[in-house]
Amino acid sequence: MTTALAKQQDFSRDQIDTIKATVARGANDAQLALFLQVCKSRNLDPFVKQVFYTPQGIIVSIDGFRAIAERTGCYAPGPTRYEYDEQKSLVAAFVTVKKLVAGQWFDVEESAYYEEYRGSSPIWKKMPRVMLAKCAESRALRRAFSSELSGLYSPEEMDQARDDRAGIPEAVVVEQPRVTVEQPRTEPAERSAAFVAAANAIEEAESMEALGAVAKRVKDAAAVLSHAENSELRSLYLQKRTVLGGAK
Repeated sequence: MTTALAKQQDFSRDQIDTIKATVARGANDAQLALFLQVCKSRNLDPFVKQVFYTPQGIIVSIDGFRAIAERTGCYAPGPTRYEYDEQKSLVAAFVTVKKLVAGQWFDVEESAYYEEYRGSSPIWKKMPRVMLAKCAESRALRRAFSSELSGLYSPEEMDQARDDRAGIPEAVVVEQPRVTVEQPRTEPAERSAAFVAAANAIEEAESMEALGAVAKRVKDAAAVLSHAENSELRSLYLQKRTVLGGAK
């Protein structure tokens, strides 16, 4: 299988063996093929920790987010600010990214609240501001560059959706996914990270073009989703398409 993958992807056989032994440890042939396809299609480098495979799905680091945004030629980093309560405890982080549109720069700000996104790993306890800021930055980048980043989530975002942290280095960050009451009624603990990421991407799609891009990625990831999750995502997709005015 490794030789066949090497012929299909822009990786040598030795590189694929290294990936399978490190950032995609534990992946079966189908999961490894999907992971390599994501690396190729999004131009993400697993050797510099831009993207990781986990048993719950594929996760992109904040460096991967920034790299994708920077390649558009329309991105610049903006300021970060924090909010504290009366006891000087961290409440929220606000991150701004700048996007160039028709020759004019626009600020896109997003927030992340500590109570919603905090993780239980040592890195969260040691550097809560850094971790929370990365969550807010992931949201801001995804909002500003939805065509390029729709459906991609950083490790901290998936923290509350997964029970097994073994596949993710603690230095890489993820924001807690937001699950609304309109999403599938399965208990959160039963959902895979790939499912939650896809459901949130469908929810956040603001155009038929963005929704179509999400649908393609969900189709590519079908092999790592359960039958029930695929059915629920299809239902969410149809509901969102109706809201956006697409054909039924």
